[in-house]
Amino acid sequence: MPLSEPLAIGFDIGGSQTKIGLVNRRGKVIALRVFPTQVQDSTLETFLTRLQEEIQAVLNMAPQGVLGIGITFLGWINEARTGPFFCMNAPALHGFNLKGWASERFHLPVVVHDDVTAHTLAEYTFGSGRGARRFLCLAMGTGVGAGVIIDGEALQFSGGCAGDTGHLILRPGGPTCSSGCKGCAEALIGVAGIERLAGERYGAPRPAHEVIRGAAKGNDTTAVEIMRIIGGYTGELLASLSNIFLPERIVLLGGTARAGGVLLETARQQFEYLVGDYRRSLSAISKGVFSGVEILLSQLKGETGVIGAVVDLFVPNLETQTTAPDG
Repeated sequence: MPLSEPLAIGFDIGGSQTKIGLVNRRGKVIALRVFPTQVQDSTLETFLTRLQEEIQAVLNMAPQGVLGIGITFLGWINEARTGPFFCMNAPALHGFNLKGWASERFHLPVVVHDDVTAHTLAEYTFGSGRGARRFLCLAMGTGVGAGVIIDGEALQFSGGCAGDTGHLILRPGGPTCSSGCKGCAEALIGVAGIERLAGERYGAPRPAHEVIRGAAKGNDTTAVEIMRIIGGYTGELLASLSNIFLPERIVLLGGTARAGGVLLETARQQFEYLVGDYRRSLSAISKGVFSGVEILLSQLKGETGVIGAVVDLFVPNLETQTTAPDG
């Protein structure tokens, strides 16, 4: 690694794990540390002490100084963009000035992003979103959410993101998500939705990651069936979101997207059935200003939250958006 190569620190506070990485300007994480988030009101100081120690450990791995620190977390950003307005899985962080905390301790520039926006920035800059004028990234895991970038700018009009897109209602009165929405995309497509279907079809509980792996390998017909259902719901969600944001490219990212072809093809088929004709008509009427839509799997397989957290720190140091990360 050349000593002159720009580097940045990114950390991603998730519901179960916090990940801290040293990232280069090609989007490669060259050092990574992971520890349990475990942050409640009674343990906030313990968490912050551990976080400081882990950031310092990663800083010590850098062969030279870093450009700054990028922060992302599972929750919405306050208007001042200093930290969580709310952070559902770590409520002790509500209202906490993470930006000020990091700046005071490490004396570096600090940027803060919502986690879905961070995932979207990573995939747009280094993955399947490169070169797209209108880009939508659907992050699929425990929860579901979409990030949107138009002409190089991330839409961040609600809590640092493009709204609470995962709670768009697909089946009114259907399964209830952890936030209380009845029949929303997250309740149907998220981990809970996969595991609900698995319990029904296997006749016994089965973790989502096993279903996803079985569908990806293609050797479990029940898993394939389940992920086709999930793919259908995904196509419905994308059809509705597409009519709002008019993307020319959509990328599926996250643990659920690892189901691969069965998920992708079913989502594409449902999307085409619901809005394919509309999008072609729109393209013709607008003379290509709003083009057709391609739906792809993510190119990045690594720590997209950590990578996306630091993208802003490299601008204008990014040479192009045509080089994929190493590895």
